[in-house]
Amino acid sequence: MNNNIGFEIIETKIASAPSFKINGITVHSVYDPLSEARKWAAQIINRIENEGMPDKIIVFGLGAGYHIKALADLLKKQENTIKIEAVEPSEKSFNFIKSNFNVSELLKALKITVLDSACKNVYADASSISQELELDKGSILFCELPSYRKIFPEAYGLTYKLYGINQFFTPSSFKILVVQPMYGGSSTIGNYLHSALLGLGYDVKILDFSKFYDAYKYMGEFTPNEDHVNSLKQSLFNLMSEALLSSVFNEPPDLVIFMAQSPASERTLLKLKSMGIKTAYWFVEDFRTLTYWNTIAGNVDYFFTIQKDDFFTELKNIGANNFHYLPLACLPDFHKKITEINEEDRIKYGSDVSFAGAGYYNRKNVFAQLIDFNFKIWGSDWHVGLPLSLLIQDGGKRFTEEEAVKIYNYSKININLHSSMWHWDINPNGDFLNPRVYEILACGGFQLVDRRRYMEGLFEDGKDLVVFETVDDLRKKIKYYLANEEERSAIAAHGRETVLKNHTYERRIREMMNIILLDSYEQIKSKIETRKQNISELLKETEGNKELHDLIMQFSGKKSISIGDMAESIKRGKGRLSKSEAMILMLWAIKSKLVKLQGL
Repeated sequence: MNNNIGFEIIETKIASAPSFKINGITVHSVYDPLSEARKWAAQIINRIENEGMPDKIIVFGLGAGYHIKALADLLKKQENTIKIEAVEPSEKSFNFIKSNFNVSELLKALKITVLDSACKNVYADASSISQELELDKGSILFCELPSYRKIFPEAYGLTYKLYGINQFFTPSSFKILVVQPMYGGSSTIGNYLHSALLGLGYDVKILDFSKFYDAYKYMGEFTPNEDHVNSLKQSLFNLMSEALLSSVFNEPPDLVIFMAQSPASERTLLKLKSMGIKTAYWFVEDFRTLTYWNTIAGNVDYFFTIQKDDFFTELKNIGANNFHYLPLACLPDFHKKITEINEEDRIKYGSDVSFAGAGYYNRKNVFAQLIDFNFKIWGSDWHVGLPLSLLIQDGGKRFTEEEAVKIYNYSKININLHSSMWHWDINPNGDFLNPRVYEILACGGFQLVDRRRYMEGLFEDGKDLVVFETVDDLRKKIKYYLANEEERSAIAAHGRETVLKNHTYERRIREMMNIILLDSYEQIKSKIETRKQNISELLKETEGNKELHDLIMQFSGKKSISIGDMAESIKRGKGRLSKSEAMILMLWAIKSKLVKLQGL
């Protein structure tokens, strides 16, 4: 949004009602702005008569307030109590208006939402704008001061689309398929993503290819020839791609989200595109280590990453322009603080210091210098000799995610050293934050983590977690925080509060969906609207069933509705279900195979 804004006051025929220009564009009539305002207000009243009574009116553009005052006067004459709210796109324009026009009384009676004119990431801000305007509550009539549409086209487009999305879009009306890889950490993240999507009410399925992993590992048993083995593995990959397409043909989703290393061949992606299915890929890997991203990014609609800067430069170099930074997160329903202590678990998983993860080169070197602490190391690939081998728990077996939660809870200090195959100890140029950062904090664990470039703006050193720079620094901080339990607990508590507020998978999904819905607004709107039935038609068809007719009447402010819309509304209600409501919930549960019936 443009922050370079110029203003000019213009005298009009009405001495008490001047107009003004913003960046050379006249906001109100230079002849009679009050007459113009009354005509505008009459048009809005006409819209209300034709479209139905809204719960509130949102006006894009405060201007000098003439039009809003005129609308308020007409509503008052009709003894109409519809609430009016206004959106002003710029803090700078808002301050200019307050300083130069008599709007003090209007502002007392009006809720004003001022958008950030210096907004750098409209997608990240979209959720907060929707929440501030309460676009998901009740029926809304959206209108604009015409000049503002020209002056602030980007802000208008964003606000109008957000309004439109909240009018036509409900999560239950949007079908998503999450595609998992055969193995790896991104599979776990995919499971968390799936759970969060379900929690938000999306019509979501997951395609899990982990059952193919045994076959993948077995390929080497057929031949010692590496080229032949790779050829067999590629054939398996192609088979999984075909299985994916078969699944999609049976029940086409609106969006397919591929997790890193899932079977997303070029042919598959092109086929999905030809079917009108949007594709997103969440590359939750280090782009410097795994470089297959260069064959994927250009073939999907949306490419999400946990790195930016250098990675974005590389993506631009291959001609991609569809990439977005989306860091990892936690799943609060899973990564949570244990409130009832299990003594057996505390003994097994608890320690002064712990680490949970694979035995990478740099970790082995660092942890060999911590053997004098009460230190437990959990995870696989720790092929080390004495004395470090004495710290490896459960014989170096992989731990479950449920066990990870126990480790984070019962350890006094959780070390989080990001992996590196090239650095002796700590990577001085590390950027992205691994899942462990968020998960330890969500469990209420105290965390010592190596410094990462992208930590700034997400978490605060010494307040949410504690950063170490060197092995000596790590040793000193272990000793200090073991001796200062109260400070350690305060940092862990604040870190938990921060991560639960700002860094959950539900929040990541909202940002991801904002990007997709805003970017593909018309296409997705058209697709969803075709699934819905016209409200007036439904009301005619249900005239003989008073209970069902009255239920549909609740949506009379909308033009169309789906069974998913009705199910979502019923679930938000209170009291005993009617027969019609129970039947709708049952039909929706059968259709989606995801909704659990409650209260029937």
